[in-house]
Amino acid sequence: MKTLRRALGLLPFLAVAAAVLVPLVWMPEAPTALRDYCVRRGVVETGAPNLVSAVYLGWRAYDTLGETIVLLLAVTGALYLLGGRE
Repeated sequence: MKTLRRALGLLPFLAVAAAVLVPLVWMPEAPTALRDYCVRRGVVETGAPNLVSAVYLGWRAYDTLGETIVLLLAVTGALYLLGGRE
């Protein structure tokens, strides 16, 4: 009986694993147009010394700045709420 309960306890894990892994088997090949564009034009358009810097600092700079502002506001709010001084 204990073995049956243990086996039934694994069913949710197996269901989630199957839901994630089964589609990967039949997934078509990813489109390559964006990748090819980034490789061809990345360094030229951004002026960065390499492709990683081009994507991160050139094209994602505004996104990264926005994420930094949101993180700063979240930390500031948490510190304000946890401060407790009056």
